[in-house]
Amino acid sequence: MERWQRRAIETVGGLLVLAFIASVAYHYVLVVFEGRSPTYFQSTQVVVETFTGTGYGSDSPWETPLGNVFVIVLDLSTFLVLFIVLPYVFQPILEESLSPEPSRTTSLSDHVIVACSVTSHTERLIEEFETRGVEYVVVVEDEQTVLDLEETGKSAIYGNPTAGEALSRAGVGVASSVVVDVEDEDAASSVLAVREQTDDVRVVALCRTPSLEEPLQYAGADIVVTPRHLLAQRIADQILSERDSRFSNVVSLGEEFALVEATVFEDSPLQGTTVGERSLSGNEEVDIVGLWADGEFVPSPSPETEIDERTTLILAGPEAELKDLEAQTRSVQSPDETVVIAGYGRVGGMVRDRLERAGIDCTVIDRVEKEGVDVVGDATDETTLREASVKTAAAYVVALGDDNEALLSVLLARRLASDVDIVARLDSSEAESKVRRAGANYVLCLPDITGRLVALNVLREKILSYDSQIEVVSFGAESLPGETLADIPIRESGCLLVAVERDGEFHTGVSSQFALKPGDDVLVAGDDEAINAFRSVLD
Repeated sequence: MERWQRRAIETVGGLLVLAFIASVAYHYVLVVFEGRSPTYFQSTQVVVETFTGTGYGSDSPWETPLGNVFVIVLDLSTFLVLFIVLPYVFQPILEESLSPEPSRTTSLSDHVIVACSVTSHTERLIEEFETRGVEYVVVVEDEQTVLDLEETGKSAIYGNPTAGEALSRAGVGVASSVVVDVEDEDAASSVLAVREQTDDVRVVALCRTPSLEEPLQYAGADIVVTPRHLLAQRIADQILSERDSRFSNVVSLGEEFALVEATVFEDSPLQGTTVGERSLSGNEEVDIVGLWADGEFVPSPSPETEIDERTTLILAGPEAELKDLEAQTRSVQSPDETVVIAGYGRVGGMVRDRLERAGIDCTVIDRVEKEGVDVVGDATDETTLREASVKTAAAYVVALGDDNEALLSVLLARRLASDVDIVARLDSSEAESKVRRAGANYVLCLPDITGRLVALNVLREKILSYDSQIEVVSFGAESLPGETLADIPIRESGCLLVAVERDGEFHTGVSSQFALKPGDDVLVAGDDEAINAFRSVLD
């Protein structure tokens, strides 16, 4: 029996009993104290009129105090019926009629299932799927979250992402892939639940702790990715490559061809030059295909664009030449310099471990006093940054869990030290441009890296660089609507053309009239927004 039906039966029964008792009592008061001789049905009518609020002028006035008191009690009982009893019955009816039920099944096939607790990662994954036109369904163990997702046009069902029954309702038997993005302690359970249903679907598990990689693979995950670990490693490598010749940012994209993001520092010989000056590279094989300036990504900058200490260059060319050029942008290292890290969570802790293994001293700031923390305080407080000696630090890593706090911390650090190298980690790409304008030299967003990893491992896309500020993607010429590069809206999307790969050979600096052939691959680079815009245009 439904809740409202049970309540309705209880209420109707209670009202009948109450009306019967009140009618008998009212009849007794009229006969004994008022000296009247009404019928019992007349007394019942008066009680019903009282309960319904329709009035009873034919019986008034009452002459005795007891008669008046009794009528007053009947009047007050009307409030009991109207404002307490009736809502008790109708509230569940209204709730069930006005509150929609979250979806519990899906009719999709050959789709991607995202078993998760909804986070910024999930939102980014959904964006990746929708940009590419990939069908998906999100399995969430919270009814309101499912309703919120459905209200915005997202595909979601209600269910426990670690339960086989919920995954079965999500169509795991006919799905192409399953992405497991739950808390680390639940990840193995979710993977095992998938494998109980099918052995054919591809399972990609996201986890926060690198040590869980092997156990999740034992449970049945095909791929285990650790975005936080990769993010921390990339931040550390960025700092090391800027200060130590043993480390390099150069990303090899193929035989004899590579890409590098090189930050220009105040003491670099490139500071104050322009993009068009020959002294920039000294080698015609190296091209400046883009740069970051004033917080914005600039594809194919003009020759007059000035290079200053806040510029990050995107260079393409032979790997050996890029490493030589990278050395020209490297900061002069002082033996007593330290790196200050704000935030001692998973990312901050892994950055410190990586840097200290490479011989770089670190000073850690955190609100909580614990082992490994050198300065206890708020990284958004100037006093704390002064105590941590940010002004004399080689670099400042902002690894806070709140993007607004990260923004404030970057602003303060840049005010204290105009030449400090600031590397920031963010949990949302929406704050990226603000943090760059606030003074960060290098910014990495966790959802961006997560989305790229999923596209790489789930959608099998040719993503050649996924852990840097820009994404490099290879598109097959078969999917491009045109015979020449002029027909492809690369610049209009905010992307830059890195090269065209043909028969294993990379062609750079090609003209807009370069004719594409079947089997060619076009390498395009840009931030995630630009790459998605370019992909949407192609679709």
